[in-house]
Amino acid sequence: MGRSSIYLVIGFSAIMLFTGRNMSNVGVQALDNSLSYYENTQRYALAITAANFACSQVWENPSWTAGYSNVNYNGGTFSAAVTDIGGGKKQITSTATYGGSSQTVTIVMKPSNFSKFAYYGGTSASAAAWETGDTVGGPSHTQGKLKTFGSPVFLGKATSLSGITKSGSPATPQFIGGFESGVSIPMPNNSSYTTILTAASSGGYSQVGGTLYLKFNGEGTISWKTSASASYTTQSLSSFAPNGIIAIDKGTLYVEGTLDGRVTLASLRTSGSSGGTTFITNDLVMKDNPRTNTSSDDMLGIVSYGDITIADNSATTFNVQATLYSYTGGLQVQNGTSRPAGTLYVYGGMIVERLYATSNGAAGSARRGYNLSLRFDERFANDSPDYFPATGKYEILTWFE
Repeated sequence: MGRSSIYLVIGFSAIMLFTGRNMSNVGVQALDNSLSYYENTQRYALAITAANFACSQVWENPSWTAGYSNVNYNGGTFSAAVTDIGGGKKQITSTATYGGSSQTVTIVMKPSNFSKFAYYGGTSASAAAWETGDTVGGPSHTQGKLKTFGSPVFLGKATSLSGITKSGSPATPQFIGGFESGVSIPMPNNSSYTTILTAASSGGYSQVGGTLYLKFNGEGTISWKTSASASYTTQSLSSFAPNGIIAIDKGTLYVEGTLDGRVTLASLRTSGSSGGTTFITNDLVMKDNPRTNTSSDDMLGIVSYGDITIADNSATTFNVQATLYSYTGGLQVQNGTSRPAGTLYVYGGMIVERLYATSNGAAGSARRGYNLSLRFDERFANDSPDYFPATGKYEILTWFE
């Protein structure tokens, strides 16, 4: 009996020793895991901090490339390098070291371009209101006060500098993507558009004064003339404007047709008091329809000093597939208060200083002019027509951790 008791005591002692050892190991492992988690968290936080510091510097000063080198911060160090990777893009690589290990974050930033907006309205855009039946199908901004009448629909996020004024009955605009006030995105000055003229004269088509009539024919060709009474000349787009930039300075541009290619059109005014206006005379669409093929390589941007006018062709529907930019004017509908009621479909974007009414605002049989259906071409979120106006800022394109 005594011997059995001794064996029991020895057995229990051995069990307790092993249990104590295991509990000790578990405690040590828990401490190690806790320390490892803490160090990983600190490294990650340092790398994110460095990346955000660098992004902020590039946002404030797009030419900033100094970076950071071995900055002591919160018990560790971080560095950040800024390099140009072509196409106007910048890559930020931030590296943080803490506890003997490193963490890297890589960010690619691109120039912020006005083509990223389905709608942008400048400081004068509050002269007209978005009304019931109008739809903005992507990101929008008003560099002033956004005005609405009735129940227009904004599918993407809407921002404005000075808030919103709602009118009508009911006054119920729909902001599917949300609304934010206090955001400022000013247009660049007129001199920034001369790069388009330089590109047109060095590798595209350039003209000073007069008129320029263009028809895209859908097979990589373009028909053009320089007066209303002249006959069209047809040639390949690649020979007419090899780099895809077509510009007229101090004149008037008329355009229509089906584009097969990638083109930027410009009607500018570098001096004087006339010219710089654009007329879209009939449907202006892409051969490879971006509405149904988001990988379409057909793309059009129109940059105009003054108004871009939808000509009166008596049609009840009018289609435009392009991103449209007017420095001092807006998108207006010719005879908008008297032409037959219908819809203007814009698939791309509308960046304007002024927002014009496109109809007489009446209901039923008394209505004249167009409702505006504006849908964003999602390709413009990460791409833009060549030499299309930029905001002068950078924005994040990709973020890798």
